[in-house]
This record gives sequence, structure tokens and C-alpha cells, in this order.
Amino acid sequence: MNKKDVSKVLAQGSAKQRVMILAEDIARNRYIFQQPELSDSKEPLLTKSEFRSLSDSFKTPSELALWNKWREYDEAIHTALTNLQSLALQVQITKSNLRGYILLWDAFQNTELLANVILHETKNPKERRRIAQAGAKAINLLFTEVSPDEEGYLEINVDFEANTYKDIKSKVIGLKEKPRKTKEYSLWFVMNNVKRETETAIIKFISWRQATLDYMEENNFNVKTYKDMIEALSTSVEAPIIGWDKYQSDTDSFTPGDPNSRRDKLKGKFAITPNLKELEVDTEIYNYFKKEFLRDE
Repeated sequence: MNKKDVSKVLAQGSAKQRVMILAEDIARNRYIFQQPELSDSKEPLLTKSEFRSLSDSFKTPSELALWNKWREYDEAIHTALTNLQSLALQVQITKSNLRGYILLWDAFQNTELLANVILHETKNPKERRRIAQAGAKAINLLFTEVSPDEEGYLEINVDFEANTYKDIKSKVIGLKEKPRKTKEYSLWFVMNNVKRETETAIIKFISWRQATLDYMEENNFNVKTYKDMIEALSTSVEAPIIGWDKYQSDTDSFTPGDPNSRRDKLKGKFAITPNLKELEVDTEIYNYFKKEFLRDE
């Protein structure tokens, strides 16, 4: 809405038009100076005197009731957006954690490749196995199991079972007891835990977001700045965790533009990021947020 339109509404606008301008101006003052990219305009719609005049223009009981109701809507959306901002930050933290583990895994794959290129220079299989065994004993890579194969090359395994003398609640079971087999110390187990945390946070976000948008629609509280804010938060939440198709779960090919059926059979072993196409609104989370944070006082 440009200044000419604002002036026209100030002069002869209906109560609904006036309250919409006030709501938009309040929203801009709340968020635009924090994040100017959320709107085409970096300035509030109204001057301070215009805001006072417009606020004072609501005089009849019906106009005052409309103004008070819209202030309730505004406070509800402000509360919802504050929670959405916090949740979007939580999503970014879990995505960052998963990205870190993916980069670690990728480094391990390159470490394995480099070690085996060097081992390949030893043509005697027996000698190569001896060197590989010595190397496997000498290194300790986080959340991996390093072992030589039959041909004398190293394998850095990220999905393996290990013995532990702790139960599933981390309570020591005693050295005389039979150890428990677990994958808890493998990188694959850790990455999948963080993947689930990320999916949980994203589902919560999209459920809260939908509840907020539905509340705005149901009450005809269509304030552009608030919708821009939600869109900006959604963009950050839905951005890829890592820009490598190899680890993305929403594609079946290592190179989508150049699919290879034989090579792509292995793609599932690397698909560790959440697939946003499969994540949907959780009705229980949606209803709870709408009831607790978007109710009329």
C-alpha cells in the first residue's frame, strides 16, 4: 500500500480499512527495522501523528469493538511469531548439528579413499594386509570402526555393533555380566538420532505455522508483514541442510541431472537428511498451539 492509498483511507476509509492500515503499521514497526528484507518498504505506513489520528477515529461502539478485537488478533499473532522465531532457530541448530556429522562422514570417506590409494602402491597382498592391520590399530576415528579387508585395504565403517557394559539407561551392568551389543557408538546411529530431532523440530514448526496462518485466515487478519515474516522463517527452515545431492533424501539419484540406475542403487545408503516432502502437519501439535497461543483472551 502506497502513501496515496493511505491518505485516501485516512480521509474516507471504512472502519475495516482503517483498522487494517493500523495493523499493518504496527506490524512494520515491530519487525521491519529488525529485518528490512521482510517488506518492499522499510518505512512504517504512518507517521506518529497519523497513527494517533487514525486510532482516535474509532468512536462508535461497533468501531471500538472492531479496534479492540483486532488488537487481540495482533497480540495473538505477535506471540505466535515470537514462538515461531524461537522454533526456527531450534531447527537451524539441529540442522547445523546434522550438517557437521555429514561433513565428518564425508571426510572419513575421503580418508578411506586416500589410505587405500596409498596401500594400492604395495603390490604384495600379504605385505599390504600387514600394513593395513598396523594402520587400523594405530588410528581411532570418532564413531567409526576401522578394519582391513581380505585384500589388504582399509574399511572405515560408520554402521557397526560394539560391546558395552552399560544398559540402555547408561547404568553399568558389571564386568561379569555378558556385554550388550549396541550400535549407539556408531556414526550412523548418531546421525539418525540428530535426523529425527531435526524432523521433530520441522514438523513442530510447520504445525505451528499452519495454525497461525489458519487463525489469520479465519479472522480475516491478513497483515502482509506478518505473512512475509512467516514466509521468511519458512524459507530458512526449508533450506537444504547441505548442498550435496549425495546426502539428500528427497532425490533417488546422486546426480539428478544425470541419473545412473546402476550407481543410484547405492543412493539409499547415503540419504541421511530429512525429506521435507514427507513431513506433514501434526494435528495434535497444531491443536495445542492454536488452543494455547492463539486463543482470544
